[in-house]
Amino acid sequence: MDLRNREPESLTLLTFNLKRDSFPGRRNKWNNRSEMAAKLIRNSGADILGVQELLPGMREDLVRMLPEYAVIGSGRYLGVKPGNDEHSDIFVKKEKAEIMDYKTFWLSKRPEKAGSRGLLALFPRICTVAEICLRVSGRKIRVFNTHLDCVSSFARVAGVKTILSYMDYFNKAEKLPVILMGDMNAKPGSRAIQILREQKYGGGELALNDIYVSCSEGKIHNSLHGFRGKIKEGRQPIDYIFVSDDFNTVGYRICTEDYGGKYPSDHFPLMASVRL
Repeated sequence: MDLRNREPESLTLLTFNLKRDSFPGRRNKWNNRSEMAAKLIRNSGADILGVQELLPGMREDLVRMLPEYAVIGSGRYLGVKPGNDEHSDIFVKKEKAEIMDYKTFWLSKRPEKAGSRGLLALFPRICTVAEICLRVSGRKIRVFNTHLDCVSSFARVAGVKTILSYMDYFNKAEKLPVILMGDMNAKPGSRAIQILREQKYGGGELALNDIYVSCSEGKIHNSLHGFRGKIKEGRQPIDYIFVSDDFNTVGYRICTEDYGGKYPSDHFPLMASVRL
């Protein structure tokens, strides 16, 4: 198939930490937020969505409420601890693309070992990667979705290096356009984000572009708001989307919608429009 005369294909990307239930946050239980979350996702028009802090029960709810999406990914304990088995899943709109293959790996020294935890990481951390075929153009892309450690900067840097190593490995087998999204728990000036921006680890053949940097359209402010919905200009986000040079970033926005003064998560999701 000749790609040279093919029209650019547009994609809407969304990364969204859905916030699992916790004891201090009982007022914002998932049961009271699930419909808001599904509505926001549907209204965003996202073609590809990366979610974080998705527990099995939450996953079942979204699969039921969003039948237009295919969902892939494994829990960080691979089902061994079903009540605490967080997913970093990838949702793909069925009419837009087809999932060809996927896997989950762990951000540790043993990334193929289920439940393995990186040094100084509070919990096992995972990354889901999917190979996706776009229906209109027939082009394939590779999408990574992750949630880095919330405590240790050392663990975040190590996690980023593991992800880049896998990118390099897959790229050597078959070079594809790449998307990386997730809750990085890191500000733009942090070492982990600088490594991603500068691609100083791995094979070095893949350049990743931070959409906050590569596109002037959109305001940068906090993406974590603790269910209060406060927009703090000048504060830095911790949720990111990176794309390879194959993509042209058209625009982005941090989605601050509320529903009657209530919010579907303690994070504002980040949306980006790109062309391939």
